Amino acid sequence: MIAFLPTLGFGEMVVLVAIGILLFGRNLPDVGRQIGRTVAQLKRGMQEFKDQMNRDESLRDLRDTVRDTRNEIARAGTVPPAAPAPAPPAEQTDAKQSDRQPSDNQPSD
Repeated sequence: MIAFLPTLGFGEMVVLVAIGILLFGRNLPDVGRQIGRTVAQLKRGMQEFKDQMNRDESLRDLRDTVRDTRNEIARAGTVPPAAPAPAPPAEQTDAKQSDRQPSDNQPSD
C-alpha cells in the first residue's frame, strides 16, 4: 500500500490512530473512504497513462531505443578479464641458470 507503513511498529500505529481520532472524530470513516477513493483514482489514472504510452507507436519505439542504448552502454562498460602473462621462453631460463653456475675458468686455490 504505502511504502512507509511496513516499517511502523504497533506503538506508532496506535499513535497514528489516536491522532486520527482526535483530528477527525466521528468523520474518521468518511475521511478513510475519501482517501481510499482518491488512491484508487490515482492508480487508475497511472494505469491509463501507462496504457496510453504503450499504445503510442512512436513512444514505444523511443522506449525501445532507450532500452537498447542502455544495454549497449552497459556492455561497453564491462571490462574483459585480463589475460595471464606469457611464460618466458625456455632459452632465457637456461641462460639465467648458466649465469648463476660457477665457471670452470676461475683459478682454484
